[in-house]
Amino acid sequence: MYRDDFKRIDEMMRKKGVFTHEETGKKYYTGYEYSTLYDWDQYFETIVQLYLGWKTDLARNGVEIFLDLQKENGHIQRSSIGCEEQLSEHVKPFLAQISLLIYNRDGKIDFLSDNDFYYYERMKKYLLYWLRNPQNYKGLAYWDSAPHTGMDTQHERAGHWYDCFCCGADLNSYLVRECRAFALIAGLFDKSEDEKVFTEYAEKLKSTVLELMWDSDDGFFYDISRVTGEKIKVRYIGAFATMWAGICDGDMAKSMVENYLLNPREFNRGFNYPALSSSEPGYSEQYLPGDIGCNWRANTWIPTNYYVFEGLRKYGYLKEAARLAEETYKNVRLIGDREYYATESASGCGLDPFWGWSLLAYFMPYESESGYDPTEIAIQKNDKFLLKDNNK
Repeated sequence: MYRDDFKRIDEMMRKKGVFTHEETGKKYYTGYEYSTLYDWDQYFETIVQLYLGWKTDLARNGVEIFLDLQKENGHIQRSSIGCEEQLSEHVKPFLAQISLLIYNRDGKIDFLSDNDFYYYERMKKYLLYWLRNPQNYKGLAYWDSAPHTGMDTQHERAGHWYDCFCCGADLNSYLVRECRAFALIAGLFDKSEDEKVFTEYAEKLKSTVLELMWDSDDGFFYDISRVTGEKIKVRYIGAFATMWAGICDGDMAKSMVENYLLNPREFNRGFNYPALSSSEPGYSEQYLPGDIGCNWRANTWIPTNYYVFEGLRKYGYLKEAARLAEETYKNVRLIGDREYYATESASGCGLDPFWGWSLLAYFMPYESESGYDPTEIAIQKNDKFLLKDNNK
């Protein structure tokens, strides 16, 4: 990362990204000019903040704001503000992972244990809402809609508002990571029973993903319909979250990478990697009839590039990961800080400028060179976040 990048994005983020939550008075960070705090965005935005040497108070406040919105049954809306349909959908499973980032930076997460473990208990309750939903399919959690996935326009795999049929390979991979993160947090507080329970949830969910979502004929992970129990044969970038979560074995990862990720008839396109495989009928840089939200078709998004990058490194594809890191960095630096990018034309889309998760692109080459992975679900000292003395 170059010094002018470092200074520029730090100034932009501080000027444009810090807002105050009206109900609580807490300051938080978001990459969106309209001030909405989103669920998984916050996880990736926290990584950017920590690389820039920021304190963890904004990230902590973001977690608290979501937990303060919790209903009695454990449900939490997935954004701080939004339409009725959006607010009815449960927050994506990243709150424990954000908290683990905070702990690894500060060496403490007292905000979870304060006031007789008020926020800890809320976090456990939100995670159990995902895991114990009686409508889950054989233990697999499901998305309510394509917008709920965060990949807004992937209706062919996850439907529209209230369709509630798609058990996502992405979602259940995130949940494996979230259960592991919460188990570590429970261990930090000597809550051995919770540590055991959530470790078991993670392992059981991993086994179920392997059993039901892996297609041995195609050599790919697919979503499952909770209504029919059948695989939803749409190939999308989120399936590679199974690698990020460490669910694959080596042979599965080999098929995913060599037959699909690196295949120009699938994901190896203009600005790698698109949200949908180019073999899909819905692969388009333009919106299709009925699309809702931002375009996740023939479009490249930096957070999924980032976790594909981490998954590649996890399975030993270091050269491929290094190429992805350098390509992502160079393209973003050339095109500019945009919300997302058109894959085939390698052009910017959405908010301009954007000071959210797309800024991860600036740190991927550093991680590739250093071998550092801040997303690892582990207790680690994250002194490598401090780049001020290390950047070029």
